[in-house]
Amino acid sequence: MDPDPVLYAASVELVEREGALAALGTWLGEASTGVGRLVLVAGEAGIGKTSLVRAFCDDRDDAARVWWGSCDALSTPRPLGPLYDIARTAHGELASLMASGASRHERFSGFLEALSWPLQPTIAVFEDVHWADDATRDLLVFVARRLTGVNALVVATYRDDEVGSDHPLRQVLGSVATLAAARRLALPRLSPSAVTGLATERNADGQQVYRVTGGNPFFVTEVLAGDTEQVPDTVTDAVLARAGRLSPSARSLLEVAAVVPDRVDPELVYTVATGGTEAIEACVQAGLLLTTGRSLRFRHELARLAVERSISVPRRLSLHAAVLGHLTEQPGADPARLAYHAEQAGDRDAVLAHAPVAGERASRLGAHREAAAHYERAVAHAEGIEPRVRAELFEHHADECTAIDEEAAALRSYDGAVTAWREVGDHERAATVLARRAYALWGVGRNGEARTSVEEAITLLESRPPGLALATAYTYSAHLHMLAREIPRAIELGQRAVGIAEDHHDIALLGRALNIVGAAQWFVDPDQAERTLARALEAAHRSGDDTIVGVVMRMLGSGSGEVRRYEVADHWLREGIRWCATHDLDIHGDYCLAWLARTCLELGRWTEADRLATDAANRPSQHAPTRIVALTTLGRLRVRRGDTDADEPLTEAWDLARATGDLQRLWPVAAGRAEAAWLAGRPDDIVGLVADTFELAVRLKQAWPVGELGFWLWCAGELRAPPEHAAGPFALQIAGDWRAAAAAWEQIGCPYEVAAALADGDDPDVLRRAFTILGGLGAAPLADRVAARLRGLGVHDLPRRPSRATVGNPEGLTGRQLEVLGQLGEGRTNAEIAAALHISPKTVGHHVSAILDKLGVADRREADRLARDRGLIGS
Repeated sequence: MDPDPVLYAASVELVEREGALAALGTWLGEASTGVGRLVLVAGEAGIGKTSLVRAFCDDRDDAARVWWGSCDALSTPRPLGPLYDIARTAHGELASLMASGASRHERFSGFLEALSWPLQPTIAVFEDVHWADDATRDLLVFVARRLTGVNALVVATYRDDEVGSDHPLRQVLGSVATLAAARRLALPRLSPSAVTGLATERNADGQQVYRVTGGNPFFVTEVLAGDTEQVPDTVTDAVLARAGRLSPSARSLLEVAAVVPDRVDPELVYTVATGGTEAIEACVQAGLLLTTGRSLRFRHELARLAVERSISVPRRLSLHAAVLGHLTEQPGADPARLAYHAEQAGDRDAVLAHAPVAGERASRLGAHREAAAHYERAVAHAEGIEPRVRAELFEHHADECTAIDEEAAALRSYDGAVTAWREVGDHERAATVLARRAYALWGVGRNGEARTSVEEAITLLESRPPGLALATAYTYSAHLHMLAREIPRAIELGQRAVGIAEDHHDIALLGRALNIVGAAQWFVDPDQAERTLARALEAAHRSGDDTIVGVVMRMLGSGSGEVRRYEVADHWLREGIRWCATHDLDIHGDYCLAWLARTCLELGRWTEADRLATDAANRPSQHAPTRIVALTTLGRLRVRRGDTDADEPLTEAWDLARATGDLQRLWPVAAGRAEAAWLAGRPDDIVGLVADTFELAVRLKQAWPVGELGFWLWCAGELRAPPEHAAGPFALQIAGDWRAAAAAWEQIGCPYEVAAALADGDDPDVLRRAFTILGGLGAAPLADRVAARLRGLGVHDLPRRPSRATVGNPEGLTGRQLEVLGQLGEGRTNAEIAAALHISPKTVGHHVSAILDKLGVADRREADRLARDRGLIGS
């Protein structure tokens, strides 16, 4: 007699999984002692991820609490769907919290608190997180960062073959990769010998089964569970062959289950399908459906898709309509599911009824990508509906698209909203949208249009009594002027916004407006800037908005860094990194990290600058402003050290900066490229590299950009005297007073610039001092120039300068080896490290061998631990 197909499938999917089960057991044991773990179980579809985790949980059902949540294969997933599943299992306070109107942060914190239970460890499973919504992905990062002291094992399964470089889950994987709590478990395919053994038990040709299936466990079970002698060519063929042997009523029921991409309530199939209990039992006996509690589900998503795709279009439309009708009658039906089935049924009215509700809920939970998708469904059917409703749909859709950096889609909907509000006659709402539209225009580099849009908004709103809409428009406009370094106008508009915000007691808006004013004041009155930003920070804390707090700290750090107030910058950048890590504000924290790298470069802490900039450049967010700062820092550092791979980061940074058109992005990269040309003996290239940016800096009267870019034009022989508005140290050096310039740089705290100024002297003792400073930094190219000048003056007893490759760390690791070392703890392969650092895998292998040898360790994990202990890489 043939074995039960379900039991048989489960046994096949656990073949050659002893090691994986043992690893999960070890990590659960660690979690039981308070060393919480997040385990990422990776593998292709059908590899047996769910079977593995279910078997592991079933074996420990008495020793741990087991919570299970699943991400759905809906085109737009349920926000926090797995957490709602878990709450139904967990009951208690977590269930009450999820049923309430609690904020997203309260739900996250409530789940973390519920995980830790003194009587037993908890196993919390998040199944199929490659389908997760934004909020669920954020929850995983939130929990992973806080598992210290929590006796819980959090397991997340995902299809690694579907998570490409642009997949939203990729950012999560990068964010947790270096966390002490994180572990990765990759499941391989079955070996040829395992498949042959299984096939022999079923009197099948093992070699042919392996040739067709490649060792994929699900496909193997589908092939071996069939009654036909011929091995089917695809999973679909195997599944449909089995489904084809069902009775008509069972097949009808199977088709209903196939159009519901999650667990199916038996009442639904009883209502919609023609079959009853017998039909369900037939599908279960055939190994196509499983019963889980009171729900039905396909044994695997691959099987569901095979059946769904075999259903004719008219039949599929009618099934979705029937499912929608049933769900609509159920109290508390999930609006995301209703919107999905409405769209699949082609029911326009139902889409307009359910999609906006689903969008609003997703937005409230922080699932902005899903919110945008729901609103997009509604917008697609908005033609001809009442203008006010249409305007609100467009506006919501645009705001959600802006939140996920989909500016092109946002602009289309902002335009639609403006048109609809004007049609209604609500010009104030139209103006408010125009102001927000300006940000989206700026995001795609259409800065001129952004100005026009926000100025139009201000003109409309200024004709009415001043209100919060006008203050918001002033704040947007002030920000655009500040970014362009049009400082007087930025301060003027920002102060207007501050006044209105104070009159209306809007603390959050007050914090944002003060932040812009303070940001602009850095360039005209740094002392006042600190005072203004202190007010902004106090307002941000009072508002209770963690994001505004992070933004103000970021501005305190980066702004003071740009005007070279390093003590202030160092404090606030480190404080910003800490705050943003605690509150999961990765984009702002990463920007602080990149700026800290830049300040370390300028302060002569080059090993730290290298480590921080490499870390920031490889952050999962890939935020353009962060990458510009990080890549520019890496490029300038490599230029000064004489590394051969400096061009690539500077070129990428220039491409990114040029797309913004903003001086603050363009100036440092232009200066770095000019320095590279000068040190390489190509002074004639400098004018072409900096002239346009220099003219922009002069027009905007920005002291530090004017000074630095003017300095390089002076080096190229293009300037004879200091340009107006040039920052003091650069102006002194251009004027020929290198002694005063060196003293000014020393007071500021920039050793490389001190040495560069001294290098303009002709006194051997002065040049010796410059040579010594440069040698200590590892600045080989400029040190070699100074040495050549000294030899020209008859000085030949120069000390041998340290090798640039080993300056700054006692282990003697080169800069490139430090970069490779920083990647080892993330569990990356040589190929992955090579792609991140733009070198060959073979070269990575040589570096890894050298690292292990220099550190005196046996493997990568030990190298990573030792490097973190010694401060060579970030902890």
